[in-house]
Amino acid sequence: MIDPAEAIDALLQELRRQKAAGVRRVSVSEESLAQLKSLSGDVGSVPVASQVKPAAVVTAPRASAATAAAPKAATTSLEKISTPPPVWNLPAGTKKEKMLWLENQVNQCAETRRHLPEKAKPLLGRGSLEAKVFIIGEAPNAEEMEKGQAFAGDAGDLLNKIITSMGLKEEDVYFCNLITWKPKAATPFGKRAPRKDEVEFGRPTLMAQLEIVKPKLIIAAGAQALAALTGTDETITHKRGQWHELNGIPMMLTFHPSYLLNNPSMSSKRLVWEDFLLVMEKLGLPISAKQRSYFLTDPNKTAND
Repeated sequence: MIDPAEAIDALLQELRRQKAAGVRRVSVSEESLAQLKSLSGDVGSVPVASQVKPAAVVTAPRASAATAAAPKAATTSLEKISTPPPVWNLPAGTKKEKMLWLENQVNQCAETRRHLPEKAKPLLGRGSLEAKVFIIGEAPNAEEMEKGQAFAGDAGDLLNKIITSMGLKEEDVYFCNLITWKPKAATPFGKRAPRKDEVEFGRPTLMAQLEIVKPKLIIAAGAQALAALTGTDETITHKRGQWHELNGIPMMLTFHPSYLLNNPSMSSKRLVWEDFLLVMEKLGLPISAKQRSYFLTDPNKTAND
């Protein structure tokens, strides 16, 4: 079942992408409008409109998926973090010993435990500590917390397929989230983007994992990762496919795999694949003609034709 908040997030990202590509008007059926109203929690009357301008949607005041997915009346202010971010001075030892030490420290962190349900554990990353690629996603969702695994579920399965298509193995990659808990939300669907204070509190734990793994490059997947790791207020639609650096390590910006689950068009898949082709080039991986042509309408053309 698609998370309504994620579906609305994906819709907004797709409209921004189309706007950037020069599209100014898109057709929307009455049935689609009714479904959008239902997802947003508005069960009132649905105005009929045959044309909706993307600009009218994407230039509205920016809101998180949580506020977009519920009526304003249901939104309440949640308590912010007043505790200073932790300082993790990693001990000497092997990578495994350092990661076990970090897990123990995070598990004992009182502020972290305050944001977790009873008996739930903080969600650190998963994967090989010798990974070449370090993938950073969003704040954990309910499925990830339940399974105790970053990038769990359909989004993780899709990401694994992309990794396999690159010629990498899952053990070549380390997967993690921005923070170690699911942000509490005041919406029926229970999802919101992490606040700045939550991101700042979780940053030392994220950076400690990065220091332990020491990957060759980083992939920042999704709008939350973009904002948290670069500090920009630009959209992922405009920044994807670009290289940045995090702690001196090359970092590629791309869409979160959940975007493709909600926008499974060839053009969307091609955009993401172009980002991963750049990653392959940076890693020095061989790229076949078949790989270069994935998701192109005309397989005889390259992305630069």
